[in-house]
Amino acid sequence: MTNEQQPSPDILFQAITRRSTDEQMDNENFEVLGDCFLKLAVSMSLYYRYPSANAGLLTETKMKQISNENLYRLAVQRNLINYLNVNKIVFRGKDANWLPPGYIIDESNLTLSQRYSHQNAKRKAFSDMIEAFIGAFLISSNYTTTIKFMHWLGIDVIPVNKQGNIMELPSVIRSNATSDNQLQNHEIINKFFFDQAFNEIETKIQYVFQNKAYLIAAFTHPSNFSNPIIDSYERLEFLGDAILDFLVTRHVFVNYNENMTPGRVTNIRQDLLNNDRLAYILVACGLHTKILHNSPNLFDEISSYIHNENLFSKNQSTDQYLNKNLDQWADSTAPKALADVFEALVGAIFFDSGNSLETVWQVIEPLLRKYLDRSISQPNLNPIRLFSEHGGKVIEESTDKDGDKPMAVCIVQMLDGAQFEGRGLNKKIAKANACREAMKHQQHNEYIYQPTA
Repeated sequence: MTNEQQPSPDILFQAITRRSTDEQMDNENFEVLGDCFLKLAVSMSLYYRYPSANAGLLTETKMKQISNENLYRLAVQRNLINYLNVNKIVFRGKDANWLPPGYIIDESNLTLSQRYSHQNAKRKAFSDMIEAFIGAFLISSNYTTTIKFMHWLGIDVIPVNKQGNIMELPSVIRSNATSDNQLQNHEIINKFFFDQAFNEIETKIQYVFQNKAYLIAAFTHPSNFSNPIIDSYERLEFLGDAILDFLVTRHVFVNYNENMTPGRVTNIRQDLLNNDRLAYILVACGLHTKILHNSPNLFDEISSYIHNENLFSKNQSTDQYLNKNLDQWADSTAPKALADVFEALVGAIFFDSGNSLETVWQVIEPLLRKYLDRSISQPNLNPIRLFSEHGGKVIEESTDKDGDKPMAVCIVQMLDGAQFEGRGLNKKIAKANACREAMKHQQHNEYIYQPTA
């Protein structure tokens, strides 16, 4: 690794510095960016290393590798824990902890000695520092150098060749596919692709797949049995989720770094990349009709969702749908499978483009653009989270009937005593609807409550 590829001393100092030091900079922004890239790099590595593992096993393994405990272990292993900068410098007084150059402390006075020579920090602070180092390398060099640094740390990242590229693209062909003849498989896949009119998806997203199997896999639900050759979207969705999270975070930091805080970035990601938002965009583009499945329950869920007149008024174009200023949580009943397909599509484009994050962003960004701009200017938070932050509480949860359908009911109360009722197909939706009504009340009355620390 050359000096030109390494973070500068001021960047490294920022990466080791906690907010508690009261310095002019801290490592929180680096930590958020590094956290996203860590998840992406580990997800890619696991996808390649374990081609037969299901998404559940991949997720479980990833969580162990990116856990605070594992990152702390790596910090100790690489002797990085002594570099963390935690305490505010106090030059004089009873809490003084700074020594001028050349001075020493009488080590026989243990209390005094520790104040000048030790800092106290929780283990998470060290794992945050590791993520901040990753973020520091990202903004100072490139993906390849950052991955090399992560490999030096001991993180299980994907191997690269001398040019910094991955050696071979993964397959989405089932391991038990009936034909061992690649040409025959290719012909079957192409015929299936055009029989299902999947070229219409390419037209919608303005990207033509070189390997049609990736696109088919992205739209293949686990319940589908019409195509025995291609895997379902679950593994692609596992990777696509991490790719999308990183690309949005990178976009926000690159373009809005001066005004961005970690909390605000988190709010933007939660608003833009939640399952309901991605599901809405997929349906707005008309791509839900291409999902291959044999699940009556999923059919009913999608049908119920797309017939919501508040979301999908008739005779509107895709642009009109994507320009709609939605009530932020009106789509809370969206089937998760719709968002899974969107994320799988991201993974499919990534592999088909030869692992190009730039190509993925060029294709996906136009679909996200309207909501990305709105989320950045004023992110809309989850109503349950907002309600909790404003001191509200749940009063009652019960079950009622709406005709023949069972309906969950939730009653919540604000600090001023006002109560609100929400209904939904399950407790979570009912609670979200009740909290949404409560927050409308809060905004209308300009009622502001600052939760205590």
